Amino acid sequence: MTGRTPRRGRWSVLAAAAFTLAGTLTACSSSPDEVGSDAEQTIRFVWWGNEDRAAATEKVVKRFEKEHPNIKVQTEFSGYPAYVQKLTTQIAGGNAPDLLQLDRPTFGEYQQKRQLAELTPYVGGTLKTEGISDSLLAGGEADGKQFAMPAGLTTQLFVYDKDLYKKAGVTVPEDGWTWKQFATDMARVQAESGRAGTTDFGWAVDWFESWLHQNGKQLYTSDRKLGFTEDDLEQYWTMLASMRKQKGVTAAEDTTKMDGSAQNSALVAKQSGSEIAYDSSVTSYVSTYQGKLGYAPLPSDSKTESGMAALPPVYYGIAKTSPHKDAAALLLDFILNDPEAGKVLGTTRGTPPNSEVAADVCASATGADKDTCDFQSKVKDKLSPSDTWLWPSGSSAVKTDFQRVYDDVIFGKTSASAGAAKVVGNAKQSLGQ
Repeated sequence: MTGRTPRRGRWSVLAAAAFTLAGTLTACSSSPDEVGSDAEQTIRFVWWGNEDRAAATEKVVKRFEKEHPNIKVQTEFSGYPAYVQKLTTQIAGGNAPDLLQLDRPTFGEYQQKRQLAELTPYVGGTLKTEGISDSLLAGGEADGKQFAMPAGLTTQLFVYDKDLYKKAGVTVPEDGWTWKQFATDMARVQAESGRAGTTDFGWAVDWFESWLHQNGKQLYTSDRKLGFTEDDLEQYWTMLASMRKQKGVTAAEDTTKMDGSAQNSALVAKQSGSEIAYDSSVTSYVSTYQGKLGYAPLPSDSKTESGMAALPPVYYGIAKTSPHKDAAALLLDFILNDPEAGKVLGTTRGTPPNSEVAADVCASATGADKDTCDFQSKVKDKLSPSDTWLWPSGSSAVKTDFQRVYDDVIFGKTSASAGAAKVVGNAKQSLGQ
């Protein structure tokens, strides 16, 4: 799920072990302080996500440790807000983990601040990339070099309560709604069920990005500048204000709790009948929601642009300051390419990035994993490539500010027009325009 400004969260240390660092240097080690992958050592691996992702990742780590008994892996995970806050502090304090999970804004941020190790020397050696598409790998590139690896493949989707919609007499179009049809049906769900038709999606810049693409624009241009205007955002938030007035989307009191986690989802709390999300969140929805879920493309007024893209849900990077780069790369390759690891991880970070591993996972998938595989197969012709969906340095601040200002808009503290102007002004400062 997409993240939100820190409100709550926890940083849980799931395993810890002290270990003596010793060993030999390998060809990829570039500093006398670095430790080769054949030495006994402990490395730190951190990520964010829900419990289902954590449980699967822990199992994979244990398999890795069994195959590489000289390497112990200290794992840490939390919800997104706490993760970003603590990771930023650790990196600034020179205590960065060895292997870390990144999203588009944090990748742009850390890469441009030179806080990520270049992975190019490992590609083709420790890091096998033959099964990973160039379009996915491109998301982790900068200046022609590889700095991160895609953790999977995901896309945007509309997830809804099938029984609730059926009782409300709302049929989900096979190819998705127009926005006008969508607004009408969301109000109808509320009128018939008492639950908002969908969770107000105006808080997450991710879904605004989809709307922009549907209208021939981008969140950020290829030269790392803002790709939208005040008028664009005002139009978008005004559309949502109309839906809120008709009670088609959640009330401000419910929307403000959204942080991208399953535990704070308005759909899971049954305050709404649906949500816009990434399909890498399907496993979390299925494990936490009481009811039958269906999945559909996003609403769009465009015949050619769905507002959906084939994106890496998250990336993995290695800290530039890590003395354990070789071991971290070894673990990274195991996560990405080991067939058994792929089966354990399933679709907790979207479908696996290695196409052969993904095919195996989807061929035997059941439950939420099958839902994700089936959805991606169904909408594959609607997905645009990811090269116009990259987020630059400064985008993390834009993401946070977007959410904060939207709270002011929905609580009536500022107008959509004034809020849009504030977001654009602050974004230009964050991007250095």
